[in-house]
Amino acid sequence: MSLMINHLKLKITTSNGIFGVDIPFERGLFILQADNTSGKSTCLLSILYALGLEGMLGPSHRMTLPPVVWERVEYEGRNYSVIESEVLLEISNSTEIITIQRQIKGNRNRNLINVWNGPSLTSPSDSYRCSSYMVREQGGATREIGFHRFLANFIDWKLPSVPKYNGEESLLYMETIFPILFIEQKHGWSSLRSRFPTYLGIKDISHRVFEFIMALDAQEIATKKISLKQQEKETKERWYATLRQLNDISSSVDATLENVPQEPTSVWPPTIPPQVLIVTKQEVLTIQEEIEKLEQRLSSMEFESVPVVSDIVESTRYNLKEKENQLFDLEIKIRLLFEEIGQKRMQVTSIESRLSSLESELQRNKDLKKLSELQGIQLLHTATGECPTCNQSISDSLIMPEITNHSMTVDQNIEFINEQIKLFKAMQRNESNELKIEEKKLHQLNTFIAQVRQEIRALKTTLTSQNNAPSYAFIEQKIILDIKIKELRETQKRINNFFGILSHLTEDWNSIQIELSNLPKTGILSHEDKTKISELQHSFHDQLSDYGFSSIDDFQEIQISENSYLPEYEGFEVDISKITSAVDISKITSASDYIRFIWAYLLGLLEVARTHGSNHPGLLIMDEPRQHSANEASIKALFNRASHSSQHGQQVIIATSESDEILNRCLKNIPHKLKQFHGKIIAPL
Repeated sequence: MSLMINHLKLKITTSNGIFGVDIPFERGLFILQADNTSGKSTCLLSILYALGLEGMLGPSHRMTLPPVVWERVEYEGRNYSVIESEVLLEISNSTEIITIQRQIKGNRNRNLINVWNGPSLTSPSDSYRCSSYMVREQGGATREIGFHRFLANFIDWKLPSVPKYNGEESLLYMETIFPILFIEQKHGWSSLRSRFPTYLGIKDISHRVFEFIMALDAQEIATKKISLKQQEKETKERWYATLRQLNDISSSVDATLENVPQEPTSVWPPTIPPQVLIVTKQEVLTIQEEIEKLEQRLSSMEFESVPVVSDIVESTRYNLKEKENQLFDLEIKIRLLFEEIGQKRMQVTSIESRLSSLESELQRNKDLKKLSELQGIQLLHTATGECPTCNQSISDSLIMPEITNHSMTVDQNIEFINEQIKLFKAMQRNESNELKIEEKKLHQLNTFIAQVRQEIRALKTTLTSQNNAPSYAFIEQKIILDIKIKELRETQKRINNFFGILSHLTEDWNSIQIELSNLPKTGILSHEDKTKISELQHSFHDQLSDYGFSSIDDFQEIQISENSYLPEYEGFEVDISKITSAVDISKITSASDYIRFIWAYLLGLLEVARTHGSNHPGLLIMDEPRQHSANEASIKALFNRASHSSQHGQQVIIATSESDEILNRCLKNIPHKLKQFHGKIIAPL
């Protein structure tokens, strides 16, 4: 992972010729010195703009560069209107050099970036191939023509997908990463916690950026956990869908499923194998046993001669009478069952209506509580007739009070309604389950009645046939048996297929559970992750010592948190209370010491990248790091630490307005490259 700034050129065409600046950069510590308001920040922000990363400063698409590059140039007391302007930036990785061009003002679209595959600024040539990309447009980080996709590949970054607050996922955009590589003057020195753009909706954004830049296994583990949990959810949904289909198929032949796990399992078949049962008044049989029983009956009928009507008149009349009586009984049962189902449905509807009312009432009480909290309403105990000392009931009148019932408080109402909701939800589940059972009985009765009616029609047809005609009831019974056997066999085949699906889902579920069990049981940090954080902490403490940090006597107690990945301090005394939870350092240090904190943390990330694999590109840009009057010794120590970057092929660019005298003292005996400007940086080219 490597990114270095080689050369910057700002070109501004004005009504009085071409203005701008041309700055070659070098590896190691590079100091850009100029007076305040002379254009240092303009140069650094132009680097950010050339890379299409101004989105790290906020969601607006308005111009983020100062007016000097797009409105008017002030030079030697005169103003010149800007007609056209552009920025060119030459950057390199470990093997390639490219030159980027982006227009600031002019006829070309600002969201178009041209890239030459060579050092067009330091070594101009017509032989470099030029490609065009888009930036600050949808797909700029994902599509082939997206500049940030190109830039990520150039740096050798594989940007991960991370969760958003809305439940979706997105890339960890480059705008979220550069706030720890590029510290601009206006807001960059305010806080370590709030430097990342929140408008992108990325959940726990500071965590995700740290995990990526440090190449923590935690990032992969967290992503893996999210992925496995999603697979787990999808497997459950497929399991439930398969169960629904199994139940529908079984119900179509009036069968029931037994011993089928309602939740995904890691073993198939279960210890007690699943069965499809057909329940009748006489017996309970598996579907296979029912098929064999029907086949036996059909087989025995095959050996019987078909009786003629004259031989079975009496038995047919008797059977007809029996069937009609049976039909009468069944119709009474179905009528009673239908009425019972109607009552059950009304009961379920009533419970649902009551639940809806309770939930509305609960929301109203919650809204009332929230409103009270926002308005700061707090009832006095005496206003509610309660002694604030002993909590006994009191009266504000000398006359004997009437006995009154005290109203419940909002919190009591919420608790009471919640309990009622729990009760009614339990009733709803119970009634719904009973309704399903009754509806299944109704379906079975309807099927049985249809069969009895069919048999009655066959018996009547037999009785009205000629005496020498074969028995219609006998023939139809054989046909019905044959159809029933085929139907049961087809159902059995379909059920077995779905059991096969459950078997495959079991394998998937088992695989997911094994992978989940192999992830860390507590936290998500691997041993290597903890080593990196420990190295960062060591570098951090070492730098605080170098910089003369003094707000906390024993700054060794400041720890890089394994939860937030930020410096946190425990046990800080505030008044007479002892805070035992982690404290934001910015709340308990002087302003200049907090600046030292930021130096130590951001430079620490750069230093850890030298000895451990990370995604840090080896680049750090700081605009005016000597904030809040940090003393000269501290800034000298910062320059000294930053200068070590040259030994590791890294680059630290610092813009400063320090005087020549102070800068010479601070840089004495420190390897560096100094680029000085006296007067306005933006000048005629």
